[in-house]
Amino acid sequence: MSIRSVPARRAFTLVELLVVIAIIGTLVGLLLPAVQAAREAANRSKCSNNLKQIGLAILNHESSKRTLPNSYRPNNGTARIAWVTRLLPFFEEGNLGNRWDFAQNWSSVTANTAAGFQIPNAVLAMTKLQTFKCPTAPTDGAFDGDPDTGSTASGYPVADIKAVVNAAGNGFATVGLFCATTDYSPTIFVDSRLANGGTISDNLADVANNAAQGAQKASSGDGFMPKDYNGTVKVRLADCIDGSSKTIAIAESAGRPYKWTRGKRADNGSGAFPTRRINGGGWCRPASDFAFDGSSPDGTLFGGPNATGAINITNGESVETAPYKGSVYGTEGTGEPYAFHSAGANHCFGDASVRVLSSDITIRIYAALVTRAGGETANAD
Repeated sequence: MSIRSVPARRAFTLVELLVVIAIIGTLVGLLLPAVQAAREAANRSKCSNNLKQIGLAILNHESSKRTLPNSYRPNNGTARIAWVTRLLPFFEEGNLGNRWDFAQNWSSVTANTAAGFQIPNAVLAMTKLQTFKCPTAPTDGAFDGDPDTGSTASGYPVADIKAVVNAAGNGFATVGLFCATTDYSPTIFVDSRLANGGTISDNLADVANNAAQGAQKASSGDGFMPKDYNGTVKVRLADCIDGSSKTIAIAESAGRPYKWTRGKRADNGSGAFPTRRINGGGWCRPASDFAFDGSSPDGTLFGGPNATGAINITNGESVETAPYKGSVYGTEGTGEPYAFHSAGANHCFGDASVRVLSSDITIRIYAALVTRAGGETANAD
């Protein structure tokens, strides 16, 4: 009986193994940018679709209510109502809208049970609205809060902590941030500091009163949905004389309430928040609406001759240099147009069309697109 020998199997040498690993690493290196680019393209498309749905909801509101859903921020201390809150029934959030007490402020921590409301507005404000979040923005879990510690019991916390709802679900067990955020907001007017600084001509800026911010009567510098301060500013499409397709309704202002400058968070996640923060960000807050100010290249100076960039430099001015109830912004939001997309920022125009505005757009052109009745000739393309 003969025994046939089996030849020994040849194993990979170390050199061959290293070559294979190098080839695989090279392929991964080539494919990774393509995968990241594809992911960002999908995120940008999702962001654009969000704004499209918001734009259609705004037009449906105008068709149904005969007014645009501008934010209401009265001077007499009564309920402040954000544009998003008014829009809830128009993008499948009717149940949330039905539970919202429009007779109370967004920061109210006490439900008016006598009127049939069981959950206070502040608790409802913790509801995340995915339609108002850009998937590219890195702060999906961020929460905003009431910066006026004397206005409500909720107050503003001294650290970046989220409020905890009590066991009954009708109040808070701990103090903390409670407003789920939006990455999209109306551009309500052009800051008069741009006109005063000579950056743009007067008819492009809100010069209705002497204050740089907080102009409270109609002017040619008003945006598509200017804020209502006294219950008389009822805005309609017909007021957009420049044309709805040439007027910005909603701009990206992503990453709030944290301050971001050119892709970097100002506090580097170090716990400096809430000092280094933007006033605004919560979807329920009228202060999340913002005026267009422009900024310096490093995102530290706003308005006037130092403002040379329009968008994607920073998402706003920090309360460190623009304190709440200060002389410049007062109680207004300090946001600016900003996105985490590489090419520019998505914008929804008054006709519900969505376009990407380049980061290179000039202050003059952007301001012309903000105003609804400035009489300018501007093209977003």
